[in-house]
Amino acid sequence: MTPSRFFLSAAIVLSSFAAAVPAMAAACASGGSLTITASADSLSLSPVAATKFNFGEHVILTAAASGFSIASFSWTIDAPNIKDYNEDLGTEVSPSPAAAKPWTTTPLAASDLTAASVGFYWAPTAAQFEPNNGPFSRNVSLTVAKNGGGNCTVTATYTVERNETDITRQAEDFYTSNHRSAATTNPGFGHVVDEHIFWHANIDGDLSFPQWMHFLAWHGEFVRRFDLWRTEFGYNKVAPWYPGRPLPSGPQFDADAGLRLSPYVPDNNRVPTYYTLTGGTANDPGLAGTHKKLADYASLDDFTNSFEGSYHGQVHCNIGTHGGSFFETSGPNFGSMCLASSPKDTMFWRWHGFIDLMYRNYCALHAAACASPSPADPSADPWMADNPTDVADNGTVPSPGTHWISPDVWNRRSPVSTDPCVGPVDSYGDHVTSGGVVRNCGTSADHENPVTGVTNYLYGTLRNTRPEAPRVVYAEVGVYYALASSGLHYPSDFTMIPETRQFLAVFLEPTTTTSIGPIPWTPPALPPANDHYCLYLRVLSVQATPPVEGMGIDTDVAKNNNLAWRNIKVVAPGDTSPPSFFIVRNIGKEAEPLGLHFEVPEQLMNPAGTIRIKLDAALSRALEAGKGTMTGLKSDGKGNLVLTSPKGEITGLQLAPRAEGHVAVQLGPIKTATAGDITITQTSRAGVDGGVTIRLAKKR
Repeated sequence: MTPSRFFLSAAIVLSSFAAAVPAMAAACASGGSLTITASADSLSLSPVAATKFNFGEHVILTAAASGFSIASFSWTIDAPNIKDYNEDLGTEVSPSPAAAKPWTTTPLAASDLTAASVGFYWAPTAAQFEPNNGPFSRNVSLTVAKNGGGNCTVTATYTVERNETDITRQAEDFYTSNHRSAATTNPGFGHVVDEHIFWHANIDGDLSFPQWMHFLAWHGEFVRRFDLWRTEFGYNKVAPWYPGRPLPSGPQFDADAGLRLSPYVPDNNRVPTYYTLTGGTANDPGLAGTHKKLADYASLDDFTNSFEGSYHGQVHCNIGTHGGSFFETSGPNFGSMCLASSPKDTMFWRWHGFIDLMYRNYCALHAAACASPSPADPSADPWMADNPTDVADNGTVPSPGTHWISPDVWNRRSPVSTDPCVGPVDSYGDHVTSGGVVRNCGTSADHENPVTGVTNYLYGTLRNTRPEAPRVVYAEVGVYYALASSGLHYPSDFTMIPETRQFLAVFLEPTTTTSIGPIPWTPPALPPANDHYCLYLRVLSVQATPPVEGMGIDTDVAKNNNLAWRNIKVVAPGDTSPPSFFIVRNIGKEAEPLGLHFEVPEQLMNPAGTIRIKLDAALSRALEAGKGTMTGLKSDGKGNLVLTSPKGEITGLQLAPRAEGHVAVQLGPIKTATAGDITITQTSRAGVDGGVTIRLAKKR
């Protein structure tokens, strides 16, 4: 808690309890009276009288008698409660311990309940964890024995809660202010902040300390220690936040406006592609050699040296103000995200939660380099759907049906302007994962054909619905594009979209799906005889088995539910021009005859002759060389083939390996009320190579 937040809190406390009765008194039968005074000192240097407390707030009960002296005390305090806890990692211990000191709690002992004053923390029952935040009643009873004989008893009822409205009484405020040094004059400078400042001042960059004390490992322990505290007092664990998304808002996220820069610009804080699983084309400028993806960092020191002083610090200081000394322990900038007192800011924990996910990713790729890894996560199976049947089958492999009509990626020509369905929400009604790239931004029905030469925006759906699925802690979806073709091979036919880093999700819970994006991309100009791009998606998570590829896109997608493909062009009914184009390519290793198979809904065959196909010179020669045949098609005498049946096929397109040609499909005129899919499938000796779908639907 910063000084300004403390003074605000103190003003609220004093004004709130001026009319309350923090001292509970009872008259004694044999004369005199007995009083219990309740107070709290987590957020103040001296105890402040109170009748309402937060879980995790230090409570002090004090007894006083009037008209007699007390011989002995006997307190009864409603459980659950603890006397104290120890959050210390051992960072300041000399010599340094071989591992972090464990989290411990201390129960109230019988001797504590026989003293004139007792300090403790109220903890929740099993039914009082988030989202059930109270307030709850807790009873206290004190019986004293009088000197000279006789007893006197007083009872009091207090309330305990997890505050949902006051930014000065959130979990971080109590955790970072408790256990202050007796010498401090700053009520917000608790042990947690002191330990963090000590690490930065004395340990950062010194590799002679045990590896658990190095940057990534130590901060991972630091964040998990807060999660243990939160669990002890009934708070949910901190959800990681990805800086490429806006700062979340609400009482549990907000800080003093004077300690935050404004505006925060998410687009300036996207993770560099070279720190991702998917990688990209950019090379890490801070290191010699090739570092284009996370796996390229051979040593943990290389990754840390690159990351800590660049992206890590960049995000901190793009949130917090820059004034004051980095190590200051009080003053107007104490608690800024840009200073070593940054644990005072709620976003510190969420940002470092995301950093710990990156550390987990690195250690999964380089286990031998991580002597002190963060805990590994269980195997998971995040997936993307190939078609509606695949959705109904819940990602069973191999997936049936057409594999190039994935509903889980769609393009828009302008970004979605609102996030009305970001979720899930927490017990406060705030969007816990709005800090991740988790949002609801439509469905594939909102797809718009990409426009070349200008910025388009891709959105997608990631699923975690497989049987017995655990939480997917972190997943990326790499996105690649290629000229529309019925025969494609990864990676040779594809180009990566660099902004794939925006297609990621954190903390995707079991049984849930989430929308991800956007990926801004600018489709390049199309060469002649091409009119659209297809998209290929690869889901990567260290919890999942990597996809097995190289068999041709259609087979790859069918056998891996973490691959998806979309090769659809939307055409409005009634269009007569321009034609739709796609490439036929032999993706095999030997020359062989290929086939093209056309499936058209009955309603698109009326009037007859509305669907015309034209093979270019390369495919015309291939048809002749392979002594090809046609079924359900006939020549119109003008160089075109006319589809005469809802099902037609061309066989015997003899092509050498990697040889290709173009097909043009001309529609129209078709009734404007007509809708449906024209599905074109390419086959070879191996089976289905792939295909393209021309979808008649209202253009968006």
